Amino acid sequence: MKQSRLTLLAMVWLIAGCAASVSAQAPTTENGLSPRQLLTRLTNGVGTGTGVSSIGEVIADLTALAVSTAPLGSSAGGFTFTFDPETRTFSRAAPSFGPNLGERAITAGQGRANFGLNFIHSTYDSLDGLNLHDGSLDTAVLKIGSAPAYVGSADLDIKTDTLVLFSNVALNDWFDFGIAVPYVSLKMTGVHTIADEQVSGSATASGLGDVALRAKVRLYRRGPEGVALGVDARLPTGDREALLGTGVTRTLVSGIWSTTRGRLAPHASAGFEYWTNPFQVYDPLQGAAIDAGRHALVYNGGMEWIASDRLTVNGEFTGRSTNNGGRLGYRDLPFRANPFGITSASVASVTASGLSQVAVSGGVKWNFAGSALLTATILKSVTDAGLRDDWTPVVGMDWGF
Repeated sequence: MKQSRLTLLAMVWLIAGCAASVSAQAPTTENGLSPRQLLTRLTNGVGTGTGVSSIGEVIADLTALAVSTAPLGSSAGGFTFTFDPETRTFSRAAPSFGPNLGERAITAGQGRANFGLNFIHSTYDSLDGLNLHDGSLDTAVLKIGSAPAYVGSADLDIKTDTLVLFSNVALNDWFDFGIAVPYVSLKMTGVHTIADEQVSGSATASGLGDVALRAKVRLYRRGPEGVALGVDARLPTGDREALLGTGVTRTLVSGIWSTTRGRLAPHASAGFEYWTNPFQVYDPLQGAAIDAGRHALVYNGGMEWIASDRLTVNGEFTGRSTNNGGRLGYRDLPFRANPFGITSASVASVTASGLSQVAVSGGVKWNFAGSALLTATILKSVTDAGLRDDWTPVVGMDWGF
């Protein structure tokens, strides 16, 4: 058992080493143009003389926040065991394979571990309720008196494909340690139109996202019921210029509860996420970055249905409420006398009004062979706040050892 445990620990540190290696490299970009530079050039490239500038920085920062705080999927093992020291054998600690996104209180079992991957495909549809694809996203409304003279609008196509490698090791029967390493590929195309002028472009970026280090301590257990303390530290390994990271270290401490009642296994968790520094968003009106989010409340709950000894069906909800979180807003800006006769503008900016996001999901975990699981989940956003993908598919594999 000792040799097996060392092998599993080596697996975790191998993933950590790969993460460190990738983080030392700059993200790759198309033609040297980062997504942030693309958004800035789109909004600066038209409407010369009308005062439109740096609005793309706002959209870029809000995109980085959304990409970096998206769920990675659960790294807890689907197979959990208890060890009987008298018979020197393992038995299943729970009949279900656990949640797809959240956590449950039971640990993997002494000397046990799992390794797996999740693939997440996101096609973003709206930003704070404004459709990204139909011209609803105004960048600036320039006025002469009270009448709109020029309206700037952006059409954006933003997609991310995220591959998450994860591993979880039980160091004993009450403590689990894990790591999740996201590798993000972001693709963006856009068109910005104002004053009968139009500019378009595209950019891609690929690189390491914000790595998660995870620990779970089981505090209480009575049969299938239990309570645990979870700690999830997200490291600022993602590049903000490429919109792959927040640039902020975040530590989530949460309470976790789960139980089993016949074929049903409910679970719930809630916690506080501490941010070492505020997340900053560029404000074009002040010409500087401002604090637009620090600390968050994170929660998850759901029900597992044990359809058979090889199939678990999940229904979950997950939420995040970022204190003073940045959202897209509009502010009026008076203009000095100019040859265009423009007197004021309503300019896209940022408002630190709090960012609350909730999604529901349904999924399955299927034990198709040995201790290998195939997982599939679909997330549905139910709030308009922030950068939103209406439907997000997540598929993955999980091997228990």
